[in-house]
Amino acid sequence: MDVSVLVDVPFCAFRPYASREYQDTYPVPTPSAVYGMLLSLVGVRREDKALHRGVRMVLAVEKLPEKAKVFRKLRRGKTLEDIRPDYQDLLLDLRLWIWLQQGRDTAPIPLPDKVATAFSSPSSVTRSGGLSLGESSYLVDTISIKEPPDAEGVFLQPNEEGFYSLPVWVDHQDTSRTILRRFALTAMSLRSGLTSLWIEIPSSIV
Repeated sequence: MDVSVLVDVPFCAFRPYASREYQDTYPVPTPSAVYGMLLSLVGVRREDKALHRGVRMVLAVEKLPEKAKVFRKLRRGKTLEDIRPDYQDLLLDLRLWIWLQQGRDTAPIPLPDKVATAFSSPSSVTRSGGLSLGESSYLVDTISIKEPPDAEGVFLQPNEEGFYSLPVWVDHQDTSRTILRRFALTAMSLRSGLTSLWIEIPSSIV
């Protein structure tokens, strides 16, 4: 079952790997962050996140979010001495469209089907905590299955010469196994054909 989902997030951030002192953000969510949010939505535990490798998604925002700059305490290491104040960029009023397709997801119940069930039968999902996109503090305001409007959006398009290098798979235990892909931002109708826009969560991690 293919599904399209609309997500509203009041504020969020997606820190580039190259960020050091100044905490900037990509202008759109990363595929790995969206995948993690969807797994949380359907009750898949973090240690089981490989369950739906191979699923495909298309990502678009209705418009590029505005940015705000905040001053907050950020952890630079594992001790209290490593916490110090610094500036951080945030994205405001993100409206994200997600199209999901089974692709090479070989789980007994593919992720798109689980997402559809999470909305049609919420009591069938066992999960805890708030739903967030990225860090736990970036809580989702609303999420629903919808058909996109006849309007223009900004798509994350796979492109080997694209400006943005974004994670499609993050390994928190072994960063050498994190996988990045290059993308461009492309404006087109939210009802466009999606053929060249599918992003696969890697079905095998080498």
